[in-house]
Amino acid sequence: MADFDLSGLKKNLFPIWAVAACMLLGSTTGAWADEDLELAWKYHCVTCHGVTGLADSDRYPNIAGQNVGYLVSRLNYFRDGQEPGNQMNAQAAALSDEDIQRLAEYFSRQAN
Repeated sequence: MADFDLSGLKKNLFPIWAVAACMLLGSTTGAWADEDLELAWKYHCVTCHGVTGLADSDRYPNIAGQNVGYLVSRLNYFRDGQEPGNQMNAQAAALSDEDIQRLAEYFSRQAN
């Protein structure tokens, strides 16, 4: 009876496992990006700032590629009503700290 060598099998399966791991990691990253975009739609960010943070009108600022810290501070500023009468106050009022962080990260990743 011939001996079965597992080392050869392990070597042959390694590329399959490596590809599967990359696909899994890639789909997880994509899922987060999709969830962040859904969050941007939910809170109407895309209505004025566009899907990628590039506004269709000069009336609204482009937020694509902005620094995460800057976006977080501005959203907190509006959520706290620091600028009375600004339409962003109502948009940011319902945002949690986590929502603000995720939105800031999403728009900062977009190309400007």
